[in-house]
Amino acid sequence: MGWLLGLLISPAAGWLLSRRASAAAPPGSSDAHPFPRALLALALIPGVLWLPGVDRIGPLRKATAPSNRLGDRRPNLVLITIDALRADHLGVYGNPLGLTPNLDAFAKDATQYDSAYASSPWTLTSLGALFTAGPPSQAGLKSPYPKGQSWYVGSAKLPADRTILSEQLQRAGYATMADVTNVFLEPQRGWDRGFDDFRNEGGVDGPKADLAYADTLTTNGLAWLNLNWRRPFFMWTHYLDPHCPYLSPDTPKELLTRYPSHWIARRDRWYQGMVSTPPKQQRRYQQFCREMYDEEVRYVDRWVGKLLAGLKAAGVYDNSLIVITADHGEELFDRGGMDHGHSMHDEVLRVPLLVKWPKGQAADKRVTQTVASADLAGTFLELARAPDFNGKKPKALPRNNGGPGEMVYSEATLYDLEQTALTTDRYRVIYHPTEGRFEVYDRAKGRGEMRDLADTDAALDLRVHLKQLTQAAQAAAQANEGKTSGSISLSEHTKDRLRALGYLGE
Repeated sequence: MGWLLGLLISPAAGWLLSRRASAAAPPGSSDAHPFPRALLALALIPGVLWLPGVDRIGPLRKATAPSNRLGDRRPNLVLITIDALRADHLGVYGNPLGLTPNLDAFAKDATQYDSAYASSPWTLTSLGALFTAGPPSQAGLKSPYPKGQSWYVGSAKLPADRTILSEQLQRAGYATMADVTNVFLEPQRGWDRGFDDFRNEGGVDGPKADLAYADTLTTNGLAWLNLNWRRPFFMWTHYLDPHCPYLSPDTPKELLTRYPSHWIARRDRWYQGMVSTPPKQQRRYQQFCREMYDEEVRYVDRWVGKLLAGLKAAGVYDNSLIVITADHGEELFDRGGMDHGHSMHDEVLRVPLLVKWPKGQAADKRVTQTVASADLAGTFLELARAPDFNGKKPKALPRNNGGPGEMVYSEATLYDLEQTALTTDRYRVIYHPTEGRFEVYDRAKGRGEMRDLADTDAALDLRVHLKQLTQAAQAAAQANEGKTSGSISLSEHTKDRLRALGYLGE
C-alpha cells in the first residue's frame, strides 16, 4: 500500500516542486522544469522493500489481511504439535543425547509438565480430544467396532454438531491459522473448521512420499505471521517429522550407508522385514530405527527453533501463550514393538508438554502431578476469554505444582482389538474389553511397566471405573455412528500417503 501511495504522490509532488523551480530559474535556463529524480527514487523504496516479501507470502496468498484492533490486549495463542515425539527424547526430560537444544532452551521460559498424557495413542483421536476437551468418544471419533482400523481410515471425522477449539477462538475475534501435515487432519474430516486459513501440506516430492518436511511448515507459519501479527491470533502448526518412516533430510550419510538399503523404505514394508529376519538382524534393525528416529527429533527441533525465533523477531513472543506438545509418543521396541496406535503404555501415551505463559501470568516452572493434554482447550479458551463449549466450561491445565493429579482416560487404539486405559499419579490400568482382562502397573516403581499386577488386588477401584468408562464410550460411539454421513472419499493421492505412513497395505 505504501508503494502505491508513493507512486501516486510522487508525480504530484514533483510537478509542484518543478513549478517552483521554474519560477525561480532564469529565462532560457535548462533547469526551468527539473523533475526531482530523488523524490521518485524515494517513492520506489517501499516497492523494493515489498518485493522480498513476495516469496514469503506466496505459500499463503489467501491469508487474512492484517488488522490492527486497538485496545485488544488478549494474548496470542500458538500451538505447536509434533507428531510421535516421545517425551524422553527431550533433554529437559532426561535425554542425554543433546537432540533438542531449541526445545530445551524454550523450556527455560515455560512450565514443564512432567506427567502429561494423551487421550489416545494416535493422531486423529488424540488431537480430536485436544480440540474438544474430551475423550474421542465424546468428540465423535471413537470407532463403534472392536476392531476399528477400517472405520478410522474410511469414515472417522469430526461431527458437525461438535464445537471445536478453533471455532470458539474465531468467534472470539481471533485470526486463526493452521498449517499441518498429516493425512488424518484433512478438511474432509472437519479440521478446517474455525480457521481463516488452513493448509494440509502435500504434493512434495522426495523420499518421504508426499510428506512435507518441517522447513515447509516453519516457512509458511512465519509468512502468515508476517501478515497477521497486529491482531490477536491463534496459530497451529503440526509437524510430522518424527513419524515413520524415519528419514530426516539431515541424516548423516554414514548412518544411511551403514545398513541395507531396503531398510530405508516405506513403513508398511518394515514389519515384514522384522518378522522374516533372524534375531541378530532384528537387533541391528531396531538400533537403526532408534538412530533414525533420533535424527528426526534433531531435525524438527531445528525448525521449531526457527519458528520460535520468528515469533521473537516479530515482537509477539512475550505476549503469547506458546504450547509445545505431541499428539502421542512412539514405540521403539520397548516391549518388542514399534510405531503407535497399538498399545496404551507410557511410551505412547506420555507426551512432552511445555507451556510458555504470556508475560505477567504467574505459573510454577515444573508441574509433576498427572495432567491431561486434552485440558489445553480449556487453557486456550480461558486466556482468550472465548466462549465455553456449549455453555460448559472445560478444565484448564494447573499452573501450580502439587496437589492431586488428574485421572486421565485414554481410548481408541487404531490397530487390533480395542484397548482403554486410566493413568493416575500411582497406577496405569489397561483394559481389553473383548477379552475381559486388565493390565495393572505401579507407576511409583518406574515408567517401564514391565511387571503386571493384574493378579493382585492392586487398583481394584480403578479397574471397575475403567470398565464403566469403556462401556459408556462404546455406547456413545454407537450413537455417534449414525451422525457420520457415509464414508470418507479417499483420492489416490491420499491413499498413497496412507500407504507411505503404513495405514494401508499395498
